[in-house]
Amino acid sequence: MKYLQLAFFLLFSFSYAFAQMDLPASGGNPRASISEEVGITSITIKYSRPDVNKREGKIYGDGNVVPYGFNSNSFITNKNTAPWRAGANENTVITFEHDVTIEGQPLKAGSYGLHMAMAADHVMLIFSTQTEAWGSFYYEEKYDALRVNVKPVALDKSVEYLKYEFIEHKEKYCVIAMQWEKLSVPFKIDVDVDNIVLARLREQVTSQKGFNSNNMLQAAQYCLNKNINLEEALAWSVRAITGFQGQKSFITLRNLANAYDKLKRTAQADSTMDEALTIATANQYTAYGRQLISQKRIDRAMEIFKAGEKRYGDVWGVNNGLMSGWSAKGDFKKAVTYAEKALAQAPNETSKKQTEDYIKKLKDGKDINQQ
Repeated sequence: MKYLQLAFFLLFSFSYAFAQMDLPASGGNPRASISEEVGITSITIKYSRPDVNKREGKIYGDGNVVPYGFNSNSFITNKNTAPWRAGANENTVITFEHDVTIEGQPLKAGSYGLHMAMAADHVMLIFSTQTEAWGSFYYEEKYDALRVNVKPVALDKSVEYLKYEFIEHKEKYCVIAMQWEKLSVPFKIDVDVDNIVLARLREQVTSQKGFNSNNMLQAAQYCLNKNINLEEALAWSVRAITGFQGQKSFITLRNLANAYDKLKRTAQADSTMDEALTIATANQYTAYGRQLISQKRIDRAMEIFKAGEKRYGDVWGVNNGLMSGWSAKGDFKKAVTYAEKALAQAPNETSKKQTEDYIKKLKDGKDINQQ
């Protein structure tokens, strides 16, 4: 019986330790989280939000809610040797799906307790490998993964509840800011987007996803649009056509031609496009011709526009292309003739207005292909 009671006690103690009640955040500090992606890299911050609560002017600085420097109580040293938890209650935790760079300093993928040592003219951001602590009470420098200094920014309007925001977001970086009362603490996060995406693509093209021709097309197009990893992009472009469930369409052939073109294999690019044009629409003839104009290959462009005319006749897509072609050749009179035909055939008001603008420009002796 004693053994049974002991077993029951241990089971109850274990359950008590791990089965916490689902209750609101303590101290009236609501829990919050914010997450965005830079490229395919997820960045997430989980934190609790203290409020100003009529303490304007008494939040930051010695003797205030957030003292300057390492001036929070430490349960390890029993002195004011800990930084601010950069929030309330549990650790403020920031998680990076992949390796990043914080204010120019590298930081490995993972989760970190985010702390701040405040000062009047700078803030030290501390990324600690300790993430399960309550606040900064058990903070120890030996767990620091990174420290960086940033400049705080004054806010015109007071922020009642502390918040983190992505205040700037670009293709390969973002800026996150902690904002509370009349102070913002921004920090920049750079992500090696292209190499991260390439690593993921290489994994995926060898997985089940690689048996889908559209996935191979997307992988190739990403590289070609970024002008990176071109040889591998060419191989993926071929697989999109000849691989498992490959599809020979205008889109896949034009993508393959684009890969050849990027690699300066012009003859192969032209040959591939000649094949693609056998299944092209009038508008696709025009789009390809205009691409050639942008590459200063005017004669080849005119060949394409005229081939489109021979195949499809007097239609909007053809006339629209010949308008661009003759403009590129400098024959604005002929360009106007085709522009007026295109105007009469315009499929919608937007196209009509654009063609009217082209006609005006051509009559002024200006090439419509030049911006």
